[in-house]
Amino acid sequence: MVAALLLWCLVFIWVARHHAFLVAAMARLRATGAAGAVSSWATQRFSRPATRLARLLSVDVTAALGLVLGVVAVALLAAGFTELLDDVLEGELDSYVDRPVTQWVAGHRDAWLTGIFKVLTHVGDPLSLVVIVAIVSAWVCWRIRSWLPAVLGLSGLIGVGVVLVVAKWIVGRSRPPSWTAVIVEDGFSFPSGHATGGVAVAVLLAWMACWVIRGWTARVVLWGSAVAAAGIVGFSRVYLGVHYLSDVVAGAFLGAAWAIGVIVVGEWWGNRRRSARPAPTSGRGVQRQDQTRQR
Repeated sequence: MVAALLLWCLVFIWVARHHAFLVAAMARLRATGAAGAVSSWATQRFSRPATRLARLLSVDVTAALGLVLGVVAVALLAAGFTELLDDVLEGELDSYVDRPVTQWVAGHRDAWLTGIFKVLTHVGDPLSLVVIVAIVSAWVCWRIRSWLPAVLGLSGLIGVGVVLVVAKWIVGRSRPPSWTAVIVEDGFSFPSGHATGGVAVAVLLAWMACWVIRGWTARVVLWGSAVAAAGIVGFSRVYLGVHYLSDVVAGAFLGAAWAIGVIVVGEWWGNRRRSARPAPTSGRGVQRQDQTRQR
């Protein structure tokens, strides 16, 4: 786990420090014949449907394509969750994934690492997530002078909580054996609430914070930290023996799907409002509109 976290940090440090290189690489890729052919084909094939969709959603074409990609991402994550749910209901993962992993982790714990994870796992507690969402949403609301972040944050928390409770009740999976756990938890096991809530909050708040944080390096650090925090919380549940591996992976799929769904709605609403605004007639109006778009 420590090695994986270190590797993750190194990757994001490299990405943060090589913005110009990545931009140049993308430009060279677009300049190649293959990339040009794909772009030309996509333009011919999807230009008319994209225009129709943009008119239907009252947004521009670029925003419409972004919303479509978001919906596709939600569908893929939902499919992954559904596949894991089916495997769990049929008991296909118990004998060759979940129980072996749980037993192996139980036999390879270190006292110092156990103490750390006992503390870090509380970041994914419901109360902790509520406090984090409240603080970040209030900060973004204050910076952009809008209540939209608060609405999205509240929708994300309440929605993912309802979906989580329903999923746990439907599956009704028992937690790992008590002898493998180092802390006591009650309730059903699938999916992991800490993993679901942690991923949903991490993705949603990182996206909202980018309305205020503009620099490339700062955004890379932000997203890297958010993903790392969600991953640590999820892994802590397996390490502490209160969830199976499939519980955590399914929770990550569910949390990410819900967060991206909220983001799609938020982007659509924001783009729709910007498209409905009349064009500014003065230099001051242009400046204000540019500032709003940056948010």
